[in-house]
Amino acid sequence: MNQVWTISLLVLAGILFIFYKKFSDKYKIMLEEFERKINNHGFTKRIVVIDFLPNSANLNYGYKYEYTVGIWLDYPKQLMALRLDRNSTGIIDIPFNKIQSVEIIEDGYSTTTGGGVGVGPVIIGGAKSRGISKGLQVRIVTGDINSGAQSYILTLFNPIGSINKSDPWYKSIQECARSIVDECENIMRHSGQYY
Repeated sequence: MNQVWTISLLVLAGILFIFYKKFSDKYKIMLEEFERKINNHGFTKRIVVIDFLPNSANLNYGYKYEYTVGIWLDYPKQLMALRLDRNSTGIIDIPFNKIQSVEIIEDGYSTTTGGGVGVGPVIIGGAKSRGISKGLQVRIVTGDINSGAQSYILTLFNPIGSINKSDPWYKSIQECARSIVDECENIMRHSGQYY
């Protein structure tokens, strides 16, 4: 009876390993394909969640793909590319001069807004914030008088479980959000001056 139990556990472990390997290989292929797309566009700078996470080099391909969410920049062409969330496979290109405003949305509430030169400070994790995160997004609004407004929501963190806002992992995601806002505000202030 003991041998049957041991053999059953070994078979189950083998099946789980094969499933994990296949799942990991799928994400590796998806990540490589996405990075090939973005690199073919000529973007030279990126601000994505994975670059802010502690020990990101040790994460498996699934996490790397899921947390390669953020913005890419091509200053000579004055273009920003977006990957909106962990399920996105496409790239959205936005000319710098179309960016109108940017804000961080934490737990469903806007915590900062921006538009033009007189932008207010970024406040994340203030006294009113809850201890457990319900999500962290960055909203970028684009448009002009001819095309109207269009908003894009970058979902930097969409909890499957729960995470405490004091966790270093979450604080890293908050820093990524602040960096995206800083970059967008810089672009709005200097749009048209890049060459």
